[in-house]
Amino acid sequence: MINKLRELNEKMLIKYKNDEKNLRKYQIIKEILNDDKCFFNIPIEYAYSILRDLEIEENKIKDVYKELIDSKNF
Repeated sequence: MINKLRELNEKMLIKYKNDEKNLRKYQIIKEILNDDKCFFNIPIEYAYSILRDLEIEENKIKDVYKELIDSKNF
């Protein structure tokens, strides 16, 4: 799942390459996503915000988050 998020973020970096504010946001998200276990280290509010920024559907955010923090995935 983390790799899928990285791919989505790369698409956002391309999409917003000419929008300085959004570009910076997705650069920061890229830095966060470099750590495979990043969702263990950030508050749930930040995690949900990142998932929203990556355009994960609202009704799927909770399930995606649960999958990301499921320890058996590591």
